[in-house]
Amino acid sequence: MKNIFEYEDKDGIFYKIDPLIKIVFLLIFWAVCFYVNLWQLATIVVFISVMATCSGLRKRFLNQARFFLIFVFPFILVFHLFFYQSFTGQSPSLFFFNPSLSMEGFKMGLQISFRLFCLLSSSVIFIATTSPLRLARRLSGIKILGRKIPKSIIFLSIFINRSIALIFNDLKQIVDAQKARGFSLREAGVKDKVAGYTGLLIPLLTISLERAQKQAIALELKGFGH
Repeated sequence: MKNIFEYEDKDGIFYKIDPLIKIVFLLIFWAVCFYVNLWQLATIVVFISVMATCSGLRKRFLNQARFFLIFVFPFILVFHLFFYQSFTGQSPSLFFFNPSLSMEGFKMGLQISFRLFCLLSSSVIFIATTSPLRLARRLSGIKILGRKIPKSIIFLSIFINRSIALIFNDLKQIVDAQKARGFSLREAGVKDKVAGYTGLLIPLLTISLERAQKQAIALELKGFGH
């Protein structure tokens, strides 16, 4: 999963586009995704799949799609399928949650799932095809109302991008360590999986806090912000 959120230098359509142009198109694309209907979203999903394949991101795109289909799509679809009328006020009752099968809920679940998938996929493609250093150089040359973008904001955007990849790298190391001790989440039962995922969060949070402290000290020593 960590490779999904990392930049990798390759040849492709999106790699050659200027980072600022990609940001503008990305914002426009997000706005379009919020206003189109179900069938138009389905067409956009196909378009994203083709563009990701043409840019050499087929494996990364498939990993992201597999993660979405397993962990996100079922929850959204089932939730809207059974509880859609509870939120629209079409089935008032004493209880807020009133389970009731609804074709409208099924369609809404598909629409929201496709919309989230498009937003996530476009973000992954942008991160995977945009060099952080090239993006930083382009952002540093922009002037808004006659003033350049503060270096702290540019640094923060690059720092967040890199930190996401590091967190997934830490998570992979923790999972590998558990496998080396004979524990596998894939082979565990439901109760053990819940306990296992909880056990992943504690060392992950500890490692992240330790890294944040070290990075803060390093930035202070280098005079960042002064």
